[in-house]
Amino acid sequence: MENLVYAIILLPLVGFLINGLFGKNLPKIFVGSLATLMVFASFVIAAYLFLNFDSKSQPFIANAFEWFRVNGMQINFGFQIDQLSLMMIMIITGIGTLIHIYSIGYMSHDKGFYKFFTYLNLFIFSMLLLVMGSNYLILFIGWEGVGVCSYLLIGFWYENWEYGKAARKAFIMNRIGDLGLLIGIFIIAQQTNALDYLSVANNASKFAIDSPVIIFITASLFIGAVGKSAQVPLYTWLPDAMAGPTPVSALIHAATMVTAGIYLVVRSNFLYTLAPTVQDGILFIGLLTAILAAFYALRQNDIKKVLAYSTVSQLGFMFVALGLGAYSTAMFHLMTHAFFKALLFLGSGSVIHAMSGEQDMRLM
Repeated sequence: MENLVYAIILLPLVGFLINGLFGKNLPKIFVGSLATLMVFASFVIAAYLFLNFDSKSQPFIANAFEWFRVNGMQINFGFQIDQLSLMMIMIITGIGTLIHIYSIGYMSHDKGFYKFFTYLNLFIFSMLLLVMGSNYLILFIGWEGVGVCSYLLIGFWYENWEYGKAARKAFIMNRIGDLGLLIGIFIIAQQTNALDYLSVANNASKFAIDSPVIIFITASLFIGAVGKSAQVPLYTWLPDAMAGPTPVSALIHAATMVTAGIYLVVRSNFLYTLAPTVQDGILFIGLLTAILAAFYALRQNDIKKVLAYSTVSQLGFMFVALGLGAYSTAMFHLMTHAFFKALLFLGSGSVIHAMSGEQDMRLM
């Protein structure tokens, strides 16, 4: 089991390294096939674990090595397999595989073909690190990894000045949320002297309901989620991120990266349950985002921007569920949204291709 867990996360990394180092001199079909196969292999392993996982058993922890000790607190570089992480891995690798296959055709005329697949594999690796990590620190590494990859992919056609601006905007707005997440992680470490989810969950009972500390921790983590999952007021980067190639829009803005904030809140549910005040705030912000983004979408003419605002609105609905404490409902919608929004984006890419690159719906 432990080896299979490592295989899931290492396969996309191997694809990234091979294509990154040698891709320039390899034929396009080999580059695309290798990148796709690596992600598909991870999906097959994840499906095997999913089918053989006993839902009544304890989460399975695979500790690769002890990372460091500070102030009596031991931090392991390990991975946690349970229902939540398995569901996220299946979504990331499953939809990721389909988007890789689509990209082989979509990007076939692009001179940066090997670079594109290198970034895609790195993105999948970072996202798997985010959802599989057994503690908040590994989650943070994956969190920053997807931030860097989104910057590289959104600004992929960097010769266009506007696209470069959109990539920088996404990167900088995400940093605001990341600071909140980092502060939250530091306070968790200081209060519980642990960072792995199981230990923090066991120590959570020491916090009084709605005490200032728990409100500060959960609000800080939520600021991180607001940045990554594009909620009011940090949502404007997501419609601009449509500058990237369409497969990027499908991967980042539908299936994986923007759902990281939802995953963070669900993973920390043992903290949020102790902070009803913050849950009310999540509910309000989610509701505001869902309504505002839906109205903004009505006034858009760019086919991909309509879908981008729709994504922001759907993420708002997921936060409404989180604010109500309906974590399984939020995850259910996360999964359905990953599929229908990825398909909508890939469909729009097909339309844009047929229209010779035209994205204005008034001309279709």
